[in-house]
Amino acid sequence: MSLTDKTFATNKELFAYLHENKSDILEMKKASKKTNVFTPSFSFNENTESVTKELFTSSKNDTDTVIKRTIVGNTYNWLDSHGDVHVGSTFSKSIGERVGKIWHLHDHEYKITAKVGTPQKIYEQAVKWADLGVNKAGSTTVLMMDSNIEKAKNSQIFGEYKDGLIDQHSVGMYYMKIDLAMNSEDPDHVEYKKTYDQYIDQLGNKAEAEKLGYFYAVKEAKLIEISAVLEGSNTLTPTLGVKNIEPTQVTQGNQPTEVTGEQKERTKGSIQYY
Repeated sequence: MSLTDKTFATNKELFAYLHENKSDILEMKKASKKTNVFTPSFSFNENTESVTKELFTSSKNDTDTVIKRTIVGNTYNWLDSHGDVHVGSTFSKSIGERVGKIWHLHDHEYKITAKVGTPQKIYEQAVKWADLGVNKAGSTTVLMMDSNIEKAKNSQIFGEYKDGLIDQHSVGMYYMKIDLAMNSEDPDHVEYKKTYDQYIDQLGNKAEAEKLGYFYAVKEAKLIEISAVLEGSNTLTPTLGVKNIEPTQVTQGNQPTEVTGEQKERTKGSIQYY
């Protein structure tokens, strides 16, 4: 097993390292910039029988210049290639605070010319695991964006969305609240084991988390944008055409809440990509 440039002979050694360096590791996660070109220290068992990247597509409202698509920016309770699991309502606070300030881009390029669509609504919604192609009972939460994708903004990406060729997305975000979860019985690791036990059974790819032995529970993050990408670190991020499921929480329409000085302070650091 590996962690950055470190190798460990046993989980006990790994857990000891994580415990001793917890503060530095979490601060580095908050501060370091990440891209979608990422080589994980573990592998995912992905195949078409267990993970479906595209659910369904509709061209009902398409025109020659604008198409309406719903995209999944992130699926919660899913261990991604950064070792992170988004839990709870990770982005709900941020969505309410940043009404009209969350962009639909391509490839995390922060340019006016990188806009590919105009977001109409951004929200968290309950979706059955089965509808995501995962062999697990019950539901999880997904981050969704309803976007009007415009040919005038980027004709190539407009065409690929229209032809159903884009089925991966990634969020640009800042960590706000994150906890370390470890499957360790060491008396000094009680808080990490408690976090691990709290979430492990909720994961859609639980076996991968058990194999890894630890993960980072991301409880709150500041959402900046959602990008179309070749491959996101969270694989369950397709393009949808029609929704037949009811939202559990819609926050894009909420009035923005005042951002306190403390909250502003916590947003310092480099943006994260998922």
